[in-house]
Amino acid sequence: MSSRDDYLQMLTEARKQLPEVLAAEERFNPPRPSIVGGRYQTHVVNFREIGEVFDRDLRLIATYLSKKLGAPFSITEKERKLILSRRIKRELVRTRLEGFANTYVICPLCHRPDTELKKVRRSLVMKCKACGAETPVPKI
Repeated sequence: MSSRDDYLQMLTEARKQLPEVLAAEERFNPPRPSIVGGRYQTHVVNFREIGEVFDRDLRLIATYLSKKLGAPFSITEKERKLILSRRIKRELVRTRLEGFANTYVICPLCHRPDTELKKVRRSLVMKCKACGAETPVPKI
């Protein structure tokens, strides 16, 4: 046998010894917003956790939500809880957070969350640390 045949035989034996892949897991699983509704306000209790997973400034996320939901906001200093000055349904907040993640966190080319936002001149650019792509994103 030639060295190529030996190599192919060793390769097939090695593949047989590998475990089967049962499920593909995504590593980017943003937390569901924990929302407490008051009479005239909506409190996102785990806002700090959401900001840490997104790896974005909390004010940036709050400004985006405020504009998309049409509600003024405030962030508590100690707890880092987001308070929206309007009653808003949980699903609406969740879908807006997914929209933020798709636009400002996840790379449109490789679909990984390893990105950072940079200001270039007067525009915002998302730079992917995984694939190196630079994508302009809309201003908030």
